[in-house]
Amino acid sequence: MKGITSLREAILSVPIPGAPPRLSQDGAAVGLAFLDTAIRQNHVRRLTQRLALIEHRAARCVTEVDVSLSLLDDNQREAGLLYQRLRNRGERPGRDLNAGGGDQQANLGGMIWVPVSKVSRRSLSPIDVVNAEGVKLPRLTQYETSRLMASALYRLLRAILSTHPDARQRSKLNDFLFRVDKPRWLVQAALVTLLAERSKPTVQLHRREPTRNTVAGEGARYRQDALDVLANYEGSLHEYQTLLDIAVNDYLIVVALDPVRDEHLLSFDSPLHVVDTTGSQRGRKRSSEGAYWVKYSTNLPAGLRAYHLVAETEPGIEIERMYLASDADRTIVTSLKADLVVLADRVADERRAPTGHCGQKILELELQTGLRRLSELIRRRRWEASHAEFEIADRELLPATSDLAWATSSGEAVPENGVPRSSLAKHPLVTPESLAQAANEIEETQLFRDLNVENDPARARAHVYWRRDPSRIEVDNSISISTSMFLTDTSGSSPGSIRAYVVSVIAISYLLGCLMFGSLFPFTADGPIQSSLEPDAIIAVLLLVPGFLYTRLNLPARQSIAGQLRKLPRQVAHVSIFSSALLAATIAASNNPIYIRLALAVGVVAPLAALYLMTRLSSKARTELIVDDETLPAWVRSSSAADWRAMPQRRMGRTAIPDAVFRTSGATHGE
Repeated sequence: MKGITSLREAILSVPIPGAPPRLSQDGAAVGLAFLDTAIRQNHVRRLTQRLALIEHRAARCVTEVDVSLSLLDDNQREAGLLYQRLRNRGERPGRDLNAGGGDQQANLGGMIWVPVSKVSRRSLSPIDVVNAEGVKLPRLTQYETSRLMASALYRLLRAILSTHPDARQRSKLNDFLFRVDKPRWLVQAALVTLLAERSKPTVQLHRREPTRNTVAGEGARYRQDALDVLANYEGSLHEYQTLLDIAVNDYLIVVALDPVRDEHLLSFDSPLHVVDTTGSQRGRKRSSEGAYWVKYSTNLPAGLRAYHLVAETEPGIEIERMYLASDADRTIVTSLKADLVVLADRVADERRAPTGHCGQKILELELQTGLRRLSELIRRRRWEASHAEFEIADRELLPATSDLAWATSSGEAVPENGVPRSSLAKHPLVTPESLAQAANEIEETQLFRDLNVENDPARARAHVYWRRDPSRIEVDNSISISTSMFLTDTSGSSPGSIRAYVVSVIAISYLLGCLMFGSLFPFTADGPIQSSLEPDAIIAVLLLVPGFLYTRLNLPARQSIAGQLRKLPRQVAHVSIFSSALLAATIAASNNPIYIRLALAVGVVAPLAALYLMTRLSSKARTELIVDDETLPAWVRSSSAADWRAMPQRRMGRTAIPDAVFRTSGATHGE
């Protein structure tokens, strides 16, 4: 549930206080600085996540953060030192933080408090942050950070509302801020309760109907006044709602660092959430030569400089392919689309009614600015496709965008009175129609999503690397990262052992059938069963020998990744055991030759059919491609992705299904 909705629910639920809750002004300043640091991550040089794939739908994620205290701005550094002073409570309130280096370090305890990450409030796992030496660092409790956030968000709410013109004249807002205390105290109490308590409302609770023979009293009026302020000034609180969402749904990880050292390498276990896909996988068969498909998603601060994702698997499992996609350019494409629509109208108006030299010059400069951004966007996508070893079919997929990018980068000029004139407004490819079409193309083909591919993973370890483009100034609050990786079995346990096992079980059943009917062709032999044979001995052979041979197959555990990769061979072996057991049960229950011949036929045909099915699926597994993976951007799935290097997949109907889906705090993409 969104933060503002949760706040409204808290306003309707918490008791109206008789006095204002205790909220510290210094705590509000510290809380805002901590929230700013956690969102911007300007002090983080690199974020590395190490994803260890332990077994089927089980993994461990270790996050490593390279922190540089020199990258903190003055307000962030001062807040980290101020909070240490507040904790010690040994200094006078007016003491200057910048006075006396040695004395300051003694009073501050030699620590600065710095947010390094945030995790979802849904996680119950304890998080220990350690440094490069393996020493566990002091960390603020969730209650402490929540009190800071409550103080900060109330002070920020009051500051935003105080800038509105209604706050300086007699109005409901003026009464809320300066005249009537109870609605304001109610909002403070709601924020403290919402952020400090462990449980949060996930849905809007049902409200009772008013009691008969009653009217709305003073308490109801106070609650309604607080709700009216949030509703009437929602337009001014748009950015505030974003911060409230983060504070309500995430915890900040704030640790104490040594301010003398600038560089710190920190690590902690990130809680992983497993997305349940068992329902969609029901009835799926797996090829023995197929791949185990893992999807992982997370959210990153948009200001993050660099991100590494390292994946490691169990012995005998190889990462065949790994790629990462992000929506880092979403705000760029959104603004570029709006600019192209405006430019299309401007070009159409100019050609319909020329505005003269000044108007044409302004239009030319606007076209150059907008189309250069478009050309740079398509250039990045082409280079990413080239690194992934395929080519974008931009002439078919992005005809208008390709034409405009060519007009911008080719340097072509238009002859005018015998003199070449380099003007985009005069270029034959720059038309109102092409500009409007390009605005739709860049959105429909998801050019705002990039692609980073690991083309040569090293056996059981692979990584992908994402880096923020320095030219990208427009950033959103977060970036959605989606990763797919494909694992194959290289343990040396080939399907040949399964084939040998199936052939052995069939041979044993057939040989016993020959002995029972005294013929090399027991299916067509006439006459009764040989009376000299002991049925108990035959039953013992049919039950014990296939089971003994099964124990020698050395199949991996069911819940391991290798066990999932070899699920179909295991099922083929089970079919062979069942067929042998069926023949043994028939011999034990009946002496009728017809029934025994039918059971013998099942014991031979069923394992052979299962073995043939496994062989056919094995041959098809590496000929199909993942082209409907939602992790891939649309410009990859819709272009010449069929020329990409083969990667295995399994299909159920027409949709590829991942074997395991993991996500960390707040990640929603791809779910």
